[in-house]
Amino acid sequence: MGKYFSWEEFASVFPRIVQRIPTTLWITFASFALGIALALILAVIRLYRVPVLNQIAVLYVSFMRGTPILIQLLICNIAMPGLIYSLTKVNVGRLWPPIYFVVIAYAFNSAAFLSEIFRSAVSGVDAGQSEAAYAVGMTKLQAFFKVIFPQAAFIALPSLANSLSNLLKDTSLAFSAAGILDVMGMVSASAARTFRYLEGYVGAAIVFFALCILVEMIFGVLSRRMSHAARRKALPAVRPAAGE
Repeated sequence: MGKYFSWEEFASVFPRIVQRIPTTLWITFASFALGIALALILAVIRLYRVPVLNQIAVLYVSFMRGTPILIQLLICNIAMPGLIYSLTKVNVGRLWPPIYFVVIAYAFNSAAFLSEIFRSAVSGVDAGQSEAAYAVGMTKLQAFFKVIFPQAAFIALPSLANSLSNLLKDTSLAFSAAGILDVMGMVSASAARTFRYLEGYVGAAIVFFALCILVEMIFGVLSRRMSHAARRKALPAVRPAAGE
C-alpha cells in the first residue's frame, strides 16, 4: 500500500490541513450569513410580487441556479474589482484580499437557493396564521416577522442545513478560483511540493465529513429548540363563528 498511500505523508500533511479549517469555516459562515440576508430580500420581493424587482429577482435566481459555481467564482474574482473601479475609481483589487471576493461570490450563489427555500417555507405556513395576526391588529410587516417567519424558519430548517453542508463542500473550489489557502488549498500546496495527492485528498475528505456531521448535529439541536418556540408563537387560526 505504501506505493499508493503513505501513512507517514498522511501524518505529515493532515495537521497542516486541520490548521486551515478556520479559513474554510470563515468563508462558509460569512457567505451563508450574507446569503441569508440577500435571500430574505429576494423572497419578500417574489412573495409580494414587487413590480420590476420581481422580474429582476426571477432572472437573478435562474442565472445563479443555472450556472456552475466555479464560473461564478471566477467571474466575481476577475470582473468585480474592475466593475467597482469603473464606478468608484477605487481599486478594491489591491485593497481587498481575494477571500473577500470569494465570500461575495458564494453569498450571491447561496442567496438564489436560499430565497427559494424561504419562499417555499412561507407558502407552507397555514394561511389562518396570517388571518389571525391581522385579526389582532398586526400590520403585514409585523405579521410576517412575528408570526409567519418564525414558523417558516422552522419549516425551512432541514433545507437550510442541507444548503449549509453543500456550501461547506463547495468551498473546496476557492483555491482553484482565487488561490485561497483553505483546506483544499493546503492539500494542493502540499501535493505540489511532494507530488503525493492521495494522502491530502483523504485528509480533506475526513475534515469535510467531520464538519458536515457537526453541522447536522447543530441543526438537529436547533430544530428541537425551534419546534418548541414555534408552537408557543403560533396563533390560533381564525375560524368563522357558528352560523356564519
